[in-house]
Amino acid sequence: MSKIIVCPSCGGHYKEKLVRCPYCGTATLEAEEKEYMGKLEDIRIDLEEYGEKAPKQINKSIVKTILIAIIVVIILAACIILPLWMSIDAKNKKVQKEKEEFLKNQGITTGMLEVTTYDM
Repeated sequence: MSKIIVCPSCGGHYKEKLVRCPYCGTATLEAEEKEYMGKLEDIRIDLEEYGEKAPKQINKSIVKTILIAIIVVIILAACIILPLWMSIDAKNKKVQKEKEEFLKNQGITTGMLEVTTYDM
């Protein structure tokens, strides 16, 4: 059988297991402490349960972040290097074409410039 408490604020009667007076809301120290300790115990259990999983989840998160960063850097590098390479390649082809045209105007064909070496 539960004990009946008289509220010090309003004088209402209620069961001991209640944390607060149902009439005015005043809390009893014992019941409030019991509720608080119960919540602390729930937190302790949660920490024990999830505390072991947390480092693994953090490590996975770090690895994912690093992989995403590497992929982004590679994509950015490709976006910068590819156009530069294509520009340089186009310039080289233009210069080569100009050289061939100059030599052609001089009466020299590119076949005449090739040198064949023989092993002795």
